[in-house]
Amino acid sequence: MIEAVIFDMDGLMFDTERPSIAYWKEALAEQGFEMTDEQASRIRGRNEEGIRQAAEEMFGPELDYARAQAAQRARMARLDTDGLLRAKPGLPELLAWLAAHGIPRAVASSSRRVTVEGHLRTAGLQNAFDAVVAGDDVARSKPDPEIFLRAADALSASPAASLVLEDSPNGVRAGAAGGFITVMVPDMDPPTPELAALYTACARDLHEVLAWLREGKL
Repeated sequence: MIEAVIFDMDGLMFDTERPSIAYWKEALAEQGFEMTDEQASRIRGRNEEGIRQAAEEMFGPELDYARAQAAQRARMARLDTDGLLRAKPGLPELLAWLAAHGIPRAVASSSRRVTVEGHLRTAGLQNAFDAVVAGDDVARSKPDPEIFLRAADALSASPAASLVLEDSPNGVRAGAAGGFITVMVPDMDPPTPELAALYTACARDLHEVLAWLREGKL
């Protein structure tokens, strides 16, 4: 029996990965840099320090990272202020089912806490979770499992009986490394043989995750 469910946020709960990457590309282009899709995949699922390290490795000392970060953040703020935030299919139904069955829920997102809480408020989900662990709450970024382990601890749940829902490769790697039941729900990154060896299952969307829970397959 699943003791708890831990949700990633970007790309899993909300359709935020596409605008995030588009805005990173725009911010980098202002300084004459072009981000490829492969490079974008390297930063997905990482917290701010992880993104900074990856960006500086990819683009070198010529990059003014603080300037690019500020430009990207300003663009991302529009998701909340302009009503552009969109929940992924099946999220409301899955959260309602988990609440009805008394299964604790947490968000474990690499985004900053201010961003996570802002998105939850915009979506009307600020009371839908029992715990929130954000990227600025942990020292080590995904693919390190620290953020998931802290979320499980906050829910008083064991990793082996906790379901982690993730869309990014780094998130899947983190879930597997922490010993969690890890289900990939792909967004921008497709499943690969490497990831298939790590995750418990790969779902089309959150509707399928809910169906599996109802059928006792997870």
